[in-house]
Formats: sequence, C-alpha cells, structure tokens
Amino acid sequence: MVQVVNNKLFKGISPKDLMEATYQASGNFQVRAFFEAKEEILKVGKFSENEFYEILDAMVEAETERKLVLKELKGNKPLFLEEIVKIVKDFPPENVIRDIIYLKEQGYVQEHVEVKTKTVIKKIKGEEKEVEVKEFFYRYQIRKLPDDFIEHYFEPVSIVFNAGVCCQCGWCSAICPVNAIIVTADTLEIDEDICMKCGLCFSVCPRSFSIDQANESIKKLDKSLKWSDKTGAYINAYSASTTKDDIKKVRQDGGIVTSILEYLLENNLVDAIVAVQHSEELWRPEPVIVENLKDLYKTGGTKYANSPSLTVIDQCKKYEKIAFVGVPCMMKAIEKGAMFPSGLPFFKNIKYKIGLFCMESFPYDGIINLAKEQFNKDIKELTKMNIGGGKFIINLKSGEQMDVQLKEVQKYARDNCHFCEDLTSDYADISVGSIGSQDGWSSVITRSKDADKLYNDIVKAGLIESNSLKDVKPGQFLVEKIGGIKRKKCKSIDLRENQDE
Repeated sequence: MVQVVNNKLFKGISPKDLMEATYQASGNFQVRAFFEAKEEILKVGKFSENEFYEILDAMVEAETERKLVLKELKGNKPLFLEEIVKIVKDFPPENVIRDIIYLKEQGYVQEHVEVKTKTVIKKIKGEEKEVEVKEFFYRYQIRKLPDDFIEHYFEPVSIVFNAGVCCQCGWCSAICPVNAIIVTADTLEIDEDICMKCGLCFSVCPRSFSIDQANESIKKLDKSLKWSDKTGAYINAYSASTTKDDIKKVRQDGGIVTSILEYLLENNLVDAIVAVQHSEELWRPEPVIVENLKDLYKTGGTKYANSPSLTVIDQCKKYEKIAFVGVPCMMKAIEKGAMFPSGLPFFKNIKYKIGLFCMESFPYDGIINLAKEQFNKDIKELTKMNIGGGKFIINLKSGEQMDVQLKEVQKYARDNCHFCEDLTSDYADISVGSIGSQDGWSSVITRSKDADKLYNDIVKAGLIESNSLKDVKPGQFLVEKIGGIKRKKCKSIDLRENQDE
C-alpha cells in the first residue's frame, strides 16, 4: 500500500487527499478479503507471493483512484462519460471511464438512461419504409449517500449461474485465487468451505454487469478506430482464404484462424495457443494448449457445442506469450478481467485474442438431438457442421450434404446465449467468421493498429489471400445486418429478475 503514495499516477494529488483516499480504499471489502486470505492463496500456489502483492497493490491503487474521482465529481449533475473525463483531469481518460462504471456497481454512482425514438427510412424487401429506431443515452451522477451507506458487496458468481445467464466461459475458475470454482460446459460449482467471498469472480464475469458503455467510450477516444453500433470498433475488414493445402484439409471456411496461429507459432510471436479440439467424444469440444503445428491442425474447424476454454488459462503461466481463440463472451471476459477490479490483468501473457463470430452455441446433448431429430442421423456420422444462407448444414461420412432452415435448429441452442449481444467478438484483437464472405472464405475484422499490421504481415508472407470485405458480396453489409439483429434480439440481464424465474 505504501507504493500507492509514491506512484506517478497520483502526481499532482495533495498528500492529504491521497492518504485519505488510500485509507478509504483499504476498507474496501475486496481488498480486505484478498489480504486476509493471503495464507490460503499462497498455499494454493496459483499466484506467487510477488504476484499476490502486485495484485493487492493494484487493487488498492484502483480503489484509491476511485475515491479521488468520487470526491472530484460530488455535486455534479448527470453527465456523459465523455463530459466526465474532461472534468477529472488527474487520471487517464480510460481510467476515469472504467472507474465510473465500477463505482456504479459499488453503489456510489447512479446511471441515468434516456431513450429517444426517431423515425428513419429503411429499405425492407426492396421497399422504402418508415421505421422507428430507439436511441439510448447514458449519464452518470454521484449519489447522495446516507450516513450509514455500505458499499455494495459482490456475490460469488453462483448468482449468475443460478439466474440462468452464465455463459460457462470458465474465466472465474481460472482467476479464483483459492480454486473454489469448478466450471464445465454445463455446470458451475463453488466450494463454500474454500470460497473467501472476495467477489473477484463477480467483478470479472462477462455476465455480472455490463462494460459496453465503458468500452464504447474508451474506443471512441482512439481516433484511428472506426465505430459501428452493430460490430464495435475496428481498423479494417477483409475477406480472406488460406493458401496452404494442409490447412485447407481441416478448415471450416477460409482457414484464417489456423493460418494466423501458424504464423504466430512459426515466428515465435507466441509460445503456445489455447484453442479447442474434439475430445474422446466426437463433437464434444475440450480446451487444449497447443505448442506445435502438428497439434494445431487438430483444432481446425468449428465445434458448435460450447467449451469452457478459459478454465485452462491459469495453466499457461509458464508461457511468456500466448494466443487465445474463443467466442465473444470469452473475449469480453478477458477484457473485463483487465479492467476490474484493478486495471491490471490477472494473466499478463495473453498477447493475442482471436475472436470467432458466434450467433449461439449448443449444449452437447443439443447437438446429439439436433442430428437425430432434424436429420435422422447419429452424430458419429457427421464430418462437418456449418451455417450459411440461413441454413444449418451437415456433411456426412458418406459424402452426402443435408440442410434445414436455421430457425428449425435454434430451439436446440443454449438459452444463456440469448443474453449475448455480440456477434463479431467486439473485444478481440482480430475477429473471424463466415458471415459476409463466399464459401471457402472468411470475414476478418482487425480491431487495433497492431492487429491490422499482424494480419497484413501474414498476407505478405503468402499464408493468406485477402480482399477488402467492402469489395465482395454479400460483404460487410451482411455482417452489419446480422450483428444488428443479434443486438436487437438480445435479452437484458437483471440478476434479481432472472433469479426469481
């Protein structure tokens, strides 16, 4: 905690204000729970003593900053996030934005949501029609707190699972300092005897509270990024296909994810990759840590059943640099874990996040029933599953291809996927999916300058053939359209409401 006083982040803050804020921060329940469980945490061995104190110092530092932001904003009217960062100039704008969102969850800040409806002209099935569109405006204000106010206590993530909105990403189990949480593709269990009630799992859970407003405001600070309300921030969008025959044999669409990962491994940009492969039960995926090309090719192709891939991240600590491949909820989990509770990532070695387009995924039993009821086939007869042209398509060992309308298979999907608004893995570094590109090609969205450079380096190396997504049909238009549909259909999360259902 002494490090907070000398930290350059607090340059310009008076010693009196800093010490007062640090004292208040030390009373935070998460800080106290983490500190008091030091012996248990070190015994588990997930975090070393140096890492323990690094995390603790970062938590205290973030809480100290939040207390100073609170003091600065007291008495202000409701403000947009972009207005707040102009008032609070002592800290980086992205810090202030994340602070406001966390302070809201702690009970100090009230979010005011204003909804405005406007009429726009849209072309629907070739005809221009007037359509009402809702716009949402978010303002934030410091609450007037009673003298007996107690900061909100964060429940363990069992509250998220019991509410039916858990996405089974496994992030909470990887981060839990005492290994109290076990996550599978279908279940989440917390050992109450081990759980130290620190609320870290709730803080980083992608379904506990939203970071979408923070993300949008932070991304819009970067003028090099384009912004889409349907697909998030990005640098460029491409349609691409692998040039390697070995990858073509195992690919789902364009083979782009495997091509990117091969480039990262061959050029020593990463030491390992976290992806998924078939388990002993065909079509039941499992997370896997890959170190070589031979094993990489086993991960090719889409597996439509869900896999709790983030459960293995803590097993990757021995690697200096890793790449992670996952679906939108996992990308958001990693981003949230870098924002909260301290702004310090729990696992600093995740260098590249490759996100997959995802409309929804299926429980393993759902895949079995889908094959049986819609196609009258045993799942073991399938060699490939795909979605395209509004249809769910399967390929069989016999060489036959069959399909049904996509609407016929949606009932087999996981209900908790309906609480996800993200089609294109908005929180990834590079997003990849089939929507918008022709058969044998993939759509690719780069979301930072570094990611765009990496992608174009791979193109220059001859691993990928690439075109602008705007220059192909159906192209970026369809990605935006489907992205907007998912946003619109997304169910809102209220843990109390869902808990009672």
